Amino acid sequence: MSNTKYTRGKSDMKKIISALLVFALFISLSACVKKGNKDDSVIIPDEPTKVSNRYNEDADKWTKTHWFESKEKNEYIVENGTSEYKILVPELTTFTTFARDELVRFFNEATGVKLEVVQDDSISHTANGKYISLGDTNAFKTSGLSVDKFALGRDGTRILTKDKSIYIIGGEDNGVLYGVYDFLKMNFGFEVYYKDCYDLDTGVKEVKLRDYNVTDISDIPWKARVGILQCESQDADDYMFAYRLRTTDMLEDLMVPIHKELGSSASASDRLHNSLFYLPEEQYKSEHPDFYSTQGEQLCYTAHGNAKEYAEMIDICAKKVEQSLQWYPVTMNTVHIGIMDNWQSCQCKECEDFASAHNGAESAAVYKFVQDMARKVVDWMNLPENKNYKRDDLQFTFFAYQWTLKPPFEIKDGKVIIADDIVPDSDLRIKPFNAFSSFDFGVRMDDSSNIEQIEYATQWAQYVSDGWSWTYGCFFNDYFCFYDPYTFYEDYYKWLYEQKYQFAFAQFHSRQRGADTGFYTLANYITCKLMWNSSLSTADLIEDYFNAMYSDAADAMKDVFYECRIWFAEAHESNGWGWSSNQLQPTTKTSLISLGFVNTLFNKLDKAYAAIEKYQKDEATYSKLKEHIDIEWLFPAKCAIGLYSNQYDVSEIKPKFKSLCNSLGITKVAENVGIESFLDTF
Repeated sequence: MSNTKYTRGKSDMKKIISALLVFALFISLSACVKKGNKDDSVIIPDEPTKVSNRYNEDADKWTKTHWFESKEKNEYIVENGTSEYKILVPELTTFTTFARDELVRFFNEATGVKLEVVQDDSISHTANGKYISLGDTNAFKTSGLSVDKFALGRDGTRILTKDKSIYIIGGEDNGVLYGVYDFLKMNFGFEVYYKDCYDLDTGVKEVKLRDYNVTDISDIPWKARVGILQCESQDADDYMFAYRLRTTDMLEDLMVPIHKELGSSASASDRLHNSLFYLPEEQYKSEHPDFYSTQGEQLCYTAHGNAKEYAEMIDICAKKVEQSLQWYPVTMNTVHIGIMDNWQSCQCKECEDFASAHNGAESAAVYKFVQDMARKVVDWMNLPENKNYKRDDLQFTFFAYQWTLKPPFEIKDGKVIIADDIVPDSDLRIKPFNAFSSFDFGVRMDDSSNIEQIEYATQWAQYVSDGWSWTYGCFFNDYFCFYDPYTFYEDYYKWLYEQKYQFAFAQFHSRQRGADTGFYTLANYITCKLMWNSSLSTADLIEDYFNAMYSDAADAMKDVFYECRIWFAEAHESNGWGWSSNQLQPTTKTSLISLGFVNTLFNKLDKAYAAIEKYQKDEATYSKLKEHIDIEWLFPAKCAIGLYSNQYDVSEIKPKFKSLCNSLGITKVAENVGIESFLDTF
């Protein structure tokens, strides 16, 4: 039996298999729900079970990236509520410390047994030793076991049994932590849905030792999210949420800052849309007008054909990178030069001619510019006097985004046809950062509206097999409005895996820390799960999430969710939304959101609130369940305030709306509109 936790308190539930609402937008809408006992086959099968069905059965198990194999042994980790096992740790790092603490905490919560922790590098493996060993302990080194850490990458993990000891090994220390989560999943059904909600079996009195042969490697090696995972709270559950969802990367940790002024680390810096940080107009435009676009706030990446000015541009940009390589740690291994966030590309004759000569792609000049700058930086880095600043893994990225999305080469007969003048030297690691802003995320990825985007993205991937991806999933002008990227994501993350993308960045509500209404907490959960294992079923993930988050109110809240999906599909089709719908503000337009739809949501939410009344005597459980429902109440509440103030008593709704936003950490109703500003308007 799986016990869902809401910080304190628990409620038992049986999981349900559901074939959820699947949208074939522009074709049809349907919903099918099937109830029954969920087969948790990922949890300790007696015979080898392949979690993912995409791998060759005849291949060696090592080639399978999500392989959970175990066989029961005639030994116990826990027997009659006691254990002789100890946790063995090496020299502690951030991740191994978390791994130790998480294993102690959840093992104790599941079994009532608090395992002793031993930090001792002198302990060797013995046939009768009883350890759960985390990372590169001496016991592991003397066990005779071998793990190919390169194959695991940074986050991948192996769980192996030798004699009576269990070894959890990561490619790096990240993988050790994630191996602990796999161990907890396999033994106690551990699963995290939200920062205050997780599944864990409790009251477990016996845990059999098993002969583990587990390999679990992330489909996408580097993963990052903007929004709810960037939590600044010091609360332990908040802080650990990103770790438990295995999505801890931050662009800020990877990208070298570029400052506006040479010689000044105090000057403003940027890592993303930063081309005018390399060459600020206020510093250079009066003397170097050829540096800049004919249309406005962009660089001219050909310097209008002026070779001397072009060389000067490259020199200044390279010097900015070189000073940052001296100032910032080697873990920042990515130099990015990003176009500004607008369509004001240069239309000078030289830029037009260069594009015409390279598949009609404006990205060609940007690519060549980055290539020339990278060459200068790498040559500087390789000088003997600069050996302290050399980064063997240094890479250069640029945005394939908006007017630079089309690649500057063709694919013919499966081969990349690229002009000689933009073929980079082999030691230059230049990658496009594909920001797919023109995808329609509200339909399937292979919808006709997305064909051109898929073609461009595939072409880039054929040229650079370890590219970067940036994707979206909300209305940036209306954070509170429901958005439906779920069917798209199921296709998209499979596609990224197949194209061997190395980094995926999912942007939801920009820099908003706290809860997100419109079921964005669900979107966050699904995104993180698919980044790790893209073969997972979105329908199953949705079902598990609702059961865990809402307990007895799960069916009522699924009704709210279905209603939102149906509304979105119908509105999308009738209004011809593409992802340009990010410019829409549905909750301020009666033409997009009807009074009937708002009433329906409120009525269904009332049923959800009623379903949890039985928990009122358990204050902790009731409070958390109610808060989860409250989060989704905010969407129709904003509609009522902004659209139908004559039909609702907003004098009651507005104070509750404001209070919930404050308590949940919601600060914005749109990318550039705060809560107070919105409420003042109405």
